[in-house]
Amino acid sequence: MKASKSENLVWFVFMGFGILFILLGAVICLQVFRYDHKIETTGIITEIIPYREHSGDTDYHVYVSYRVGGKEYESELNSYSSDFYEGREITIYYDEKNPNKIGVKSLDLLFLLFPGFGLLFLIIGGAGIWIKKHQKKKEKELKTYGEKIEAKYLETVLNRGYRVNGRHPYNIICEWDNPMDHKKYVFKSKNLWFDPVSLIQENNITTFSVYLDRKNIKKYVVDIDFLVDKVVDLR
Repeated sequence: MKASKSENLVWFVFMGFGILFILLGAVICLQVFRYDHKIETTGIITEIIPYREHSGDTDYHVYVSYRVGGKEYESELNSYSSDFYEGREITIYYDEKNPNKIGVKSLDLLFLLFPGFGLLFLIIGGAGIWIKKHQKKKEKELKTYGEKIEAKYLETVLNRGYRVNGRHPYNIICEWDNPMDHKKYVFKSKNLWFDPVSLIQENNITTFSVYLDRKNIKKYVVDIDFLVDKVVDLR
């Protein structure tokens, strides 16, 4: 279904952004963390000017004065710390080839956030895709080697704990009386991205096949593929 495809797309988007941030972060870090032509000196914060970003957050322009070869320079720092104040002496570095470029080594570590966020996005996206593939593999194994039982259809519920593109999926609930231990077992199907109630009523469906692992009944799959096959989403 379309929402299911969108669900897959979300994980690929996460991975795409992750790769982009990692590459961008790598390029930035290679430039920032090259200290072979950067010389440390003492600077004085001359001015801190607050400004509002497009997101609404407040950031700051920080200007520092320092001397290089007897010449006075004043340049904007590439980062900000909450303990900065005007008149404070700080240890900075300047580029030997371009003294107007300055920075603070301890604050340069903030640039590691780019590849850090990228790795996080990549892990989330990769985990989402892996989980879906793993679930499909387990489902296939249960349908091949698991025990097939027929469970009585109870109801169809809306899964409000999960949403993609503003839509909630549906789950089919059914129960089975286990003749071995004389207990009732309630099963829930995987997510369905359409309301199956009308199809169930029209086809007079009263039971659903469930494939389960007898050694661990918590491992099961409710067979709803025949319902999915009856719906063609052309949106």
